[in-house]
Amino acid sequence: MTGGGVPRPVKMAKYLRHLGWDVTVLTVHGAGPVDPRLSVDGVATVLRVREWRLGWLLKVVGGTVRVLRLASERFARRGETGRTSLDRGFAYEEREIESSKIGWVLPALRAALRAHRTSPIDVAVVSLPPAASGTVGWLLNRLRGIPYVVEYRDPWTVGAFWTSDADGRPRSDVATRARYRLTRRLEATLLQASAGAIIVNGEAHVDRLAAAFPRQTAGKPIAHIRNGVDIEDTAPERGSDATTPVLRLLHTGFFYHFYTPHQLISALRLVLSRRSEALDGIELEFMGSGFPEHLVQELDGWGLSHLVRLTAAGSYSDALAATRRADGLFAVLPALDSDRDRLPTKVYEYLGTDRPILIVADPAGAASNLVAGLPDVLIADNRSQEAIADAFASFVQLARRRRADGCPAENGKRGEPHHYLQRAAEMDRFLHQVLNHRNVSAGS
Repeated sequence: MTGGGVPRPVKMAKYLRHLGWDVTVLTVHGAGPVDPRLSVDGVATVLRVREWRLGWLLKVVGGTVRVLRLASERFARRGETGRTSLDRGFAYEEREIESSKIGWVLPALRAALRAHRTSPIDVAVVSLPPAASGTVGWLLNRLRGIPYVVEYRDPWTVGAFWTSDADGRPRSDVATRARYRLTRRLEATLLQASAGAIIVNGEAHVDRLAAAFPRQTAGKPIAHIRNGVDIEDTAPERGSDATTPVLRLLHTGFFYHFYTPHQLISALRLVLSRRSEALDGIELEFMGSGFPEHLVQELDGWGLSHLVRLTAAGSYSDALAATRRADGLFAVLPALDSDRDRLPTKVYEYLGTDRPILIVADPAGAASNLVAGLPDVLIADNRSQEAIADAFASFVQLARRRRADGCPAENGKRGEPHHYLQRAAEMDRFLHQVLNHRNVSAGS
């Protein structure tokens, strides 16, 4: 299994090649085999660059920020008796600083300059956050005049998750305020020198970015080009196993920081007390890593541990195959303002199947807007335990019915509007717009 950001550049490279682009992918060197569905052999040049080992420095900086923040939060909460999600083990301390890949910047720049000498680069697409890729783009622009566009795979300082705690309460400690100011200035610098921006998540982020950085984005194109699904990867395979009495409900992907399924797991207690028949003969499989150990303990205490199966992360192909063998698919987003615009890659992969889907998210957020009105897709308000419990029971009922009678043919078409062929066409138009705008500006 790969991170959610990996399929996008691979699929974009694949289909941009069909549209006449010569694509080079500059990435961090990684170990292990490459999944065939994530290989760009024959469609792109791949430059894998090892990063300098700066882990010790990043651990010191990240650790210092956490110590200062926790000390401030504990002082501010003195006298309070309630325990936070972090205290209860339902969320993790965020480690964005440690995973910033700063040690990759200079080696990557050197590789990019060599590639530019061999075959001049017309435009660079750099993903944010973290800032490493954007810094490479900024340096290429300064040193060689290569235009770059920033691609926001997640919001950065506009809705940064680390400016609040795991329960959504704003952080006001000195370390967080200083980090926010410095990061905001860095984002402004990268936007100022860019030739445009791409928003991958919710469309609301387009207006929010322009409002937050009016001077840096003025006169530059901002495109909303979401993730998608490669229809060629979703060819029918063996369906759910009707010979076993267990109804298999699947979640794929990793958990990290504040992104855990504790809202759904906690709601199972309400299902048990109100509609216990919905829990008979079901299995919730979490394929990936990071499921909080404290949630396992809570499940055991509630007598519900037999419902959950934790499966090790597999390859991207393994995850896709698992979605087509399951009876139902579900995704859970944190009930935080920072996640309102988030569109998890797994949702598009789910839409590439014909299975019933449950999305636990903000009803007015990007994920809910993406799937609203689609057949056999249920949405539950992630801020309401009652709503999650009711939706889960309905989801189980629907999955049982579809398992017995089969899924409607229209379900298999849910992913077609999100084909990466269409996304690449959007990217092609945007990049030509950027280059044309640059040529006009240079000639005036």
